[in-house]
Amino acid sequence: MTEHTGRSYEGKAREYARKVDTSPYNAYYERPAVVSLLPDVENANVLDAGCGSGWYAEYLLDHGAIVTAIDLNADFVALTEARVEQRAKVLQADLSQPLDFAADGEFDVVLCPLVMHYLKDWKPPLREFHRVLKSRGVLLFSTHHPAMDWKLFNREDYFAVELLEDDWKDFGKVTYYRRPLTAISSDLASSGFLIERLLEPQPTDEFRQVHPNGYARLSKNPWFIVIRAIKGPK
Repeated sequence: MTEHTGRSYEGKAREYARKVDTSPYNAYYERPAVVSLLPDVENANVLDAGCGSGWYAEYLLDHGAIVTAIDLNADFVALTEARVEQRAKVLQADLSQPLDFAADGEFDVVLCPLVMHYLKDWKPPLREFHRVLKSRGVLLFSTHHPAMDWKLFNREDYFAVELLEDDWKDFGKVTYYRRPLTAISSDLASSGFLIERLLEPQPTDEFRQVHPNGYARLSKNPWFIVIRAIKGPK
């Protein structure tokens, strides 16, 4: 089984859900960047891989997508089910395992927001994303910026893939993996993906209004990275 740290949220999903919709780091930083790279999803079959409390699933549905949403955490699955009210298929699934619920070439888009850094080995999920996407389908994901984790934790070797433990204010300890940009790009390439766009987001003006210190920091130090990749031949 591929090592992952997604179970950091066990017992904390509902607490996390209460904050994530309005957190400026999500609402005014990560989400606007991801949405800016989304293709037209009207009538598109979209896999929301790591749906959390369901914000993206709801957004996709409101923009005409046909949505399958999955998460490892049963509480997140329940929260998403309640949020989308039967409009989407919502399943509990582990991204480190085969996506047996999905047929080859089923999806036009795979959206994976702020999930990949919980996985040590990206190749198994990327191979599955490639399998379930249609030809020239889009993989869009956000993750921690490689430079951010390296700088924040003052790590000696930028090129290492290593486990980190963070202590989030009012939430507790969370573990995840950091990796260099080279590892990200090589895993995508070896799994049959072609990087189309790479975005280092800037915080929005709304972020500045609610959190000026955070805005100043993110304006000079990227926190997340957003990548849009296209399914190519393996």
